[in-house]
Amino acid sequence: MQKLNRFIAYLQLARLHQRVGIYLLFLPCLCAILLAMKLMPEVHLHEILRVTFLFFVGAVFMRSAGCVVNDLIDVNFDRQVARTKNRPLALGIISKKAALIFLSILLGFALLILLQFNKNTIFGGFFILNFVLFYPLMKRITFFPQIFLGITFNFGIVMASLSLLNHISNAHLILYAAFIILTLLYDTIYAFQDIEDDLKIGVKSSAIAFSKNPKLILNFLNALILILLIYLGFKEQFDRGFFVIIFAIFLIAFFQIIFTDFKNSQNCLNLFKQAVFFEIFIAIAILIG
Repeated sequence: MQKLNRFIAYLQLARLHQRVGIYLLFLPCLCAILLAMKLMPEVHLHEILRVTFLFFVGAVFMRSAGCVVNDLIDVNFDRQVARTKNRPLALGIISKKAALIFLSILLGFALLILLQFNKNTIFGGFFILNFVLFYPLMKRITFFPQIFLGITFNFGIVMASLSLLNHISNAHLILYAAFIILTLLYDTIYAFQDIEDDLKIGVKSSAIAFSKNPKLILNFLNALILILLIYLGFKEQFDRGFFVIIFAIFLIAFFQIIFTDFKNSQNCLNLFKQAVFFEIFIAIAILIG
């Protein structure tokens, strides 16, 4: 029973019981893969499926590794926040040394996945690893760690372009910018859950920065995402279906933000989880575009 509890603690440390983060890391990659298919239709289906599988497995390992890094750096903060005080490192169920060993294993598997790609993609993977390691420190420095998270979390878009096209296309850069803003939007909503604890312990977040008028600012970000995606659609001459889906999800997000109580943690969590469906529909829009 003790071994089982320890195994469960490692699963919790890697957040494998909270799969939303995996989807939010993988779906931008999927959107980028589908966009590459549009830009280079001659890419074989076998290669598309291979790359998609590798990105999904890589997302599982890297999201898990990122969670371990975050908990190692934030262990003292986590003990003071209601939502995070029961994490394995905060409770002392797993030691820092054991967590570092676990992190090394996760990064080792992620490296094996990365080495299946071309040289440019491998270089991109090592480049973004620095951001993964230093992201947890940003909440000590700036009120906008969510922007840094967006740059890090969506770099798979750049890597997908490198893996399939062997260069970074302008279309993928537009998609990357849209997803960085989307991450700023949904992670700000997520951060509203901890806003009172963060103020007490001195942690910075965009939720604090936007707290006076969150609905207006978040819908402004929502509009920026819409503008970027519409620009992408016109640039790449997508069909009408792309624009219909993009505009529909913009409207849904608009009203969800309007009717959300940002002082209610459960409301914030529910709206945060909707980002998965937002990204799924972006992928569908690109596919049918």
